[in-house]
Amino acid sequence: MSEMPKEPMGEETPDNNEISENSEIHEADEADGENKVTDAGSDGIPAVDDAIIDNAEPPKKKPKKISVFTFVLTTVSLVLAAVMITYTASSAYYRQKLVDIQIGQAESEDAYVEKGFPFALFSQFIDAYTFEEADEDAMMASALKAYVEATGDRYAYYYTAEEYAEYQQANAGQTEGIGINIIYTEAPVKGKNTPVIKVINVIEDSPAASSGLRVGDLIYGVGIDKDMKTVAELGYDIALSSLKGEAGTDAAFTVWRPDGDASKELEFSIKRAAVTSESVYSRVHSSDPSVGIVKILQFDLTTPKNFTAAMDELIEAGCTKFVFDVRYNPGGDLKSIQAVLSYFLNEGDVVIRTTYKDGTEKIDKVAVAEYGDSYAGCSVSKEDIGKYRRDGFEFAVLCNGSTASAAELFTATFRDYGLGTIVGTTTYGKGSMQSIFSLWRYGYSGALKLTVAKYFSGANGGYNDGYDGIGIEPDAVCELSEEAASKNIYELSDDEDDQLKKALESFE
Repeated sequence: MSEMPKEPMGEETPDNNEISENSEIHEADEADGENKVTDAGSDGIPAVDDAIIDNAEPPKKKPKKISVFTFVLTTVSLVLAAVMITYTASSAYYRQKLVDIQIGQAESEDAYVEKGFPFALFSQFIDAYTFEEADEDAMMASALKAYVEATGDRYAYYYTAEEYAEYQQANAGQTEGIGINIIYTEAPVKGKNTPVIKVINVIEDSPAASSGLRVGDLIYGVGIDKDMKTVAELGYDIALSSLKGEAGTDAAFTVWRPDGDASKELEFSIKRAAVTSESVYSRVHSSDPSVGIVKILQFDLTTPKNFTAAMDELIEAGCTKFVFDVRYNPGGDLKSIQAVLSYFLNEGDVVIRTTYKDGTEKIDKVAVAEYGDSYAGCSVSKEDIGKYRRDGFEFAVLCNGSTASAAELFTATFRDYGLGTIVGTTTYGKGSMQSIFSLWRYGYSGALKLTVAKYFSGANGGYNDGYDGIGIEPDAVCELSEEAASKNIYELSDDEDDQLKKALESFE
């Protein structure tokens, strides 16, 4: 790649490691050197072979002797003259281009000069010189992402319009597909261990549910065009992307349903549709029917509703002891976590204290709250407040190094208010809050995420040291065994899960 031509072009000697526009012209001449010499020779450099080719009778006069040095010097001089003519013409062309670019710079000065952004200038250079077909939208998006990343804010991010739309859909729990949650693992299929996509949850009222797909089914073949290929052949990423797709399209795949001697192979072709995801799974402990296990995947806008449905179902089943599993939960929406915590706190209890850049504070307390649109599920009624803080109920929280943000606030609240025992390993340590600013109102597409505050759990009014950069140390520190840690956490049985067993000890 060459340096941009300097102004005036060719009057400065490039550094040893630079390649100027001028030297590129010289390199082009040298690359085609044989043709250049032949053309120049036919324009007047005497060539001994000319007489022989023409078969003409040579004139009978004393030939002139030309030394090799003179011949070479003359040849080089003529070549240099040709090069200078080419250079002069090229230089004039590029000088005119630069004049045009400078004029353009003056016309669009307000667009970039104030902040020192030379995007408009760069765009003119690229239009004038590059042979590549430049995608200006992609270039600008990359530049903005790099600009935001360079702030040093590890959570800052620039969303393109498409990314922002995807984020909004994901936060609202909306997606398109067949309606399953899956993990990638190895499992025996027809007696042979092979990579598969294992179904760990089938979303209610989804295309997968209506088609009879079950939890535990092993997807080992995926249809691509008209061919069925194994997950082992495709690899996880390609297999997963082939299962995904737009509503109205078909997903074809082959399932192995393990059931002892009754194991069988099944073929599915399911039409994809809009699906509302589930952020909470629940079940009764395999050997203790008094224990309900609630796995919270993340705190999105569906979580409060999913959480209350899970709790009510477990209570109906006779559970009085609850293990809340927030291992690998990355966090989520503030209104979502506030709603969930209000189910365990009293009215007026502090949920979170937030401090901002200018030193101002905001304290959020448990109270009745009503929201509309996509946040309607995060509303809190008078009856919701403290509804699971009942006599005879016991709680424990499972956490690990991937428990972060809102999931850490959940953990800290149970610890600080004495609601239950914290079991597992030290959490991630993200006690900072981000806000996402839509840019459409400013005339731009996409959105900007920035860290805007630090926050603290609510006990003592939120006046504590916090856990940002530190994490939350459990009441009962417990590592998974080496064997258990080698498995996907969704495949651990209750007897294999050391942290779950430790949590049950807290109920004794």
